[in-house]
Amino acid sequence: MSLPSQVLVTASLSAAEAAELVHDLETLGVTADVRDVAPRRSLGDIAWLALIAIPLKPFYEQLLKNFADDAHHRLKALAGKIFHRSQQSAASPGRVLVLQDHTTGIQVVLEPDLPDQAYHQLLAFDLTTIRRGPLHYDQHRNQWRSELDETDTTSSPAND
Repeated sequence: MSLPSQVLVTASLSAAEAAELVHDLETLGVTADVRDVAPRRSLGDIAWLALIAIPLKPFYEQLLKNFADDAHHRLKALAGKIFHRSQQSAASPGRVLVLQDHTTGIQVVLEPDLPDQAYHQLLAFDLTTIRRGPLHYDQHRNQWRSELDETDTTSSPAND
């Protein structure tokens, strides 16, 4: 089964680079429609270098089914290739890879320096617990979290 996705990249890709990205995603069971877009800022002050819009729950389930204990390494390797390409094309530092769920619009922010543990946790994370995104990995707490959801919880009328 192949999952359809849209991949938007802010760094210009040659035909060979685009084909390689499509191939990398196909090895994970994803059919990609890759498009170059002008660099933009989103997610507040975070600039993304690539956004992959895909149904995340089925994607995670497929990774786990096809690659079992190696699934988080496969996802990390894909992210690493995307980050490496952006460094070669002189993309500005601080750019992230964003996975966006087709259904809910929830965004998961992958940064270049995430540990293996983060990818492992992500594949087991219950995305239905997130009302608003984006979802970030907090390296101090060693967990995924949505600061916007936390803010909503702490600023309820009972706390005002």
